[in-house]
Amino acid sequence: MKQTLLISFILLLFLSGCNRYVVADIPAEGTFHMTLINNTDIDVYGYEVSYSQDGTRRGGSGGGQYADNSKIKKGDTFTLDFNQVNFLPDKEVTFVITVFTGKHQTEKVTLSSPVTTMVSNLESTYYVKIVGENKEELSIN
Repeated sequence: MKQTLLISFILLLFLSGCNRYVVADIPAEGTFHMTLINNTDIDVYGYEVSYSQDGTRRGGSGGGQYADNSKIKKGDTFTLDFNQVNFLPDKEVTFVITVFTGKHQTEKVTLSSPVTTMVSNLESTYYVKIVGENKEELSIN
């Protein structure tokens, strides 16, 4: 009986560490995430996102990059947090995305097509895929 209990416990312990579910990153109340997906063939070192409503710039992300200034590899995601209190309710928001293509933010490319959306009141994550084979062709897919 002790052996059966011990084997069951070990099996349960082993199986609890082996699951196929990915942890969902749920934004805190009153915030939302913008997750940028790097699907480019160029060197990307960071991002900056500014936003406006009714033609007035309301703020920005302050930028983001890896602490060691390493490249954001193709397929990597980078998440920026925004607080909904910084936005006017029930108004369309335009996000302008800048991609840093040089170490220490020495070179940058601002994407020509901004992302326009309504910010929902619910905690949510917006996924934006950035594509391009060179700096001149960077765009949002």
